[in-house]
Amino acid sequence: KKFTYISQHEWVEVGENDGVVGITERIQLEYGNIIFIELPSGDEYEQDEPLGRVEVTDGNTFPIYAPATGEIKEINTTLEEDPDLINHSPEGDGWICRISIESPRELDVLMDADAYIDYEEEELDNEYMDEEDFYDEDEAYDYINLPQKPSATLPASNRFPILLLRYKGSLCH
Repeated sequence: KKFTYISQHEWVEVGENDGVVGITERIQLEYGNIIFIELPSGDEYEQDEPLGRVEVTDGNTFPIYAPATGEIKEINTTLEEDPDLINHSPEGDGWICRISIESPRELDVLMDADAYIDYEEEELDNEYMDEEDFYDEDEAYDYINLPQKPSATLPASNRFPILLLRYKGSLCH
């Protein structure tokens, strides 16, 4: 299968004049299992228009966007009876719908697999603070390196110095 991706963590398997739409596993990994899915109810959608939504275990909902302008040709109605299918096979049997693609040029903005992986990594990096943001430059930190007495009961690989950090007079390790 050859997928293209949009930044809202959805995939499209592009065919001749249509595409099968689904969500990536990333949504589940980040937000939890999907417990409800609202499938498309209209016939035609513009690119980036919400065509449905998913609800995860914590009660949050996330829209599903149309990857391109087109008409809904088929809906995976199995998901109405078994929304858990999307948790077990998000890029397989858990597909959401098939949409016609009126303008193939709209697909030019979608990412291939390598670009999507890079996008995910960048997004994860942005979620965590940089070390510079974590430490206050105005605070004084002293590093204390205390030698540890060799012990006959410990193997040589476990004999190493202990590094302590003193912050505002308190010792941390």
